[in-house]
Amino acid sequence: MLATLDYVVLGIYLLVLVAVCVRVSRRSPDSDELFLAGRTLGAGVVGLSLFASNISSTTLIGLPGAAWGSGIAVANYEWMAALVLVFTAVFVAPTLLGNRITTLPEFLERRFDARMRKYLSGVSVFLSIVLDTAGSLFAGALVLQVFFPGLPLGGTIAALAVFAGLYTAAGGLRAVVYTDVLQSVVLLAGSAMLAWLVFAEFDFSWAAVKASMPADHLSLVRPMDDPNLPWLGTLIGLPVLGFYYWTMNQYVSQRLLGARDMKAAGGGALLAAG
Repeated sequence: MLATLDYVVLGIYLLVLVAVCVRVSRRSPDSDELFLAGRTLGAGVVGLSLFASNISSTTLIGLPGAAWGSGIAVANYEWMAALVLVFTAVFVAPTLLGNRITTLPEFLERRFDARMRKYLSGVSVFLSIVLDTAGSLFAGALVLQVFFPGLPLGGTIAALAVFAGLYTAAGGLRAVVYTDVLQSVVLLAGSAMLAWLVFAEFDFSWAAVKASMPADHLSLVRPMDDPNLPWLGTLIGLPVLGFYYWTMNQYVSQRLLGARDMKAAGGGALLAAG
């Protein structure tokens, strides 16, 4: 159960989020301001926003659960992303910023034709709604239900969706990325604290941790018959997935497109990779 201090912290956090939105919002924003923050984002903001957009509630809840059930090979999704981001900083970001595009489908229309733009737009919107957004809202609602058991699942998901939509519409990408900077600090501090508390349960003994789980759960390279992530999937499948997620996914690449110059975009990608 939450104590009074917990409610105070949650209330302050909500007020800070609203204050950030009000502070960075622009009156009568044009499309560049609304969708790309006026192309003024620096490397630090881009990098932390990329990090926070990837490490969401689905990651904090889903990945530890998957690691508990099948082993830490799921961490391959994250470290492989670092390699993709380095490639993005060197090769992809210059192309995207050099064309002064607003969306990835727009780039494909210039490269191919309008049919490719419509296809990617449709696929991106569909996957964003039924996969990324749905998973994040569901995981966020589950977290809130832990602290407030009386909350209905459907109503909580709807409330989170409305709040996120209004917040984004009011402040545009600028409000989103500066909120991401705050989220990054909270995520890193909270994750470090959680790791410390969990490790303390084993008296800070790595031998005790190893003894408490099957040996194969600590292997990043799994055999070909592994049902979750065989080594060939790590070698071939994850890079393909990573290139889509970090370069063709508008939700993520929008941070790069909002960078003020190539140096900021490349530096942000490298910061997120680190």
